[in-house]
Amino acid sequence: MTALQKRLTNAYATLVMAGRKKLEEVPETEWELSDGTKTTLRAEVEIEIANREVAALS
Repeated sequence: MTALQKRLTNAYATLVMAGRKKLEEVPETEWELSDGTKTTLRAEVEIEIANREVAALS
């Protein structure tokens, strides 16, 4: 993931967790990761939110 993609993922995750945006409002823009795997912005935001929740509960 590029630095720009990471910043965008973090920003959307923060907005969703703060209740300012719904997950459904996050675009499904398709990305290709550095290992060639295809993903979407929305999927990466979901993963980031899950990572933050796990970290907070650990």
